[in-house]
Amino acid sequence: MRSLAVATTIVAAAAATCAPSQAAHPAQSSHQCVVNGEAVPPSDTVYGTPGNDIIECENDVENVVIWGGEGDDSIRVKGLIIDSQVLGGDGNDTIQTSHLLPRESFSTVRGNAGNDTIIVATVIGTADAEATVYGDQGEDKITVGSVFGAPGSHARGGGQVFGNDGADKIYTGTIDFGGRVLGGSENDLIEAKAVGPEAGGEIQGGPGADVITGPEGKVLSAGPGWGVVDGGLAMDTCKVVHSNPQRARSTIASCP
Repeated sequence: MRSLAVATTIVAAAAATCAPSQAAHPAQSSHQCVVNGEAVPPSDTVYGTPGNDIIECENDVENVVIWGGEGDDSIRVKGLIIDSQVLGGDGNDTIQTSHLLPRESFSTVRGNAGNDTIIVATVIGTADAEATVYGDQGEDKITVGSVFGAPGSHARGGGQVFGNDGADKIYTGTIDFGGRVLGGSENDLIEAKAVGPEAGGEIQGGPGADVITGPEGKVLSAGPGWGVVDGGLAMDTCKVVHSNPQRARSTIASCP
């Protein structure tokens, strides 16, 4: 159960950071961003142009909004995403970030409209400090590591990944401790390493003929915690089994 201890420590640490800061003013971010080869002064906003942009940021970004705007943008943040938003804007964007680390509010990555490619190291949050990835409109490809969280009322908050509109492809690591992955509308592909192996995690395909499996089409194991895999509406294709069929605490629904 070493993995449980480690993961619990991670989630507990994330929850602890939700306490109000004792500092009189927010800590000044140390990030340095370059837009289309030109360095921009550190501030709480980083904007692209109406065209195709290359935005690269070093170090952690804290209380910052990065907005690609129109065009097919490439956005890369090498540090942590702390209480910040990374938004692709309209266009077929490529977004790559390090870990989402919400402390006092939320950390978000959104593709916005267009067929976007999103890569995020880990998505770990709590009910009070959400970590969320959205594909939004378009046929998006989303690749993330572990999705952990402790959602609050109505199963909201925590670590979450949403494909939203369009036929999306979502690839994740372990989904646990309240983490959720939702495909959204249309025919989505969701591949996860595991769901609910220690505590509980959830996959929902949503409307559309979805495909839900383990990595590279292998069988996905649900549990032995309270893992949930729900294909949703339409005729879905699932390769999912209970990790402990004799004492299954996991749920597999709408997966013929």
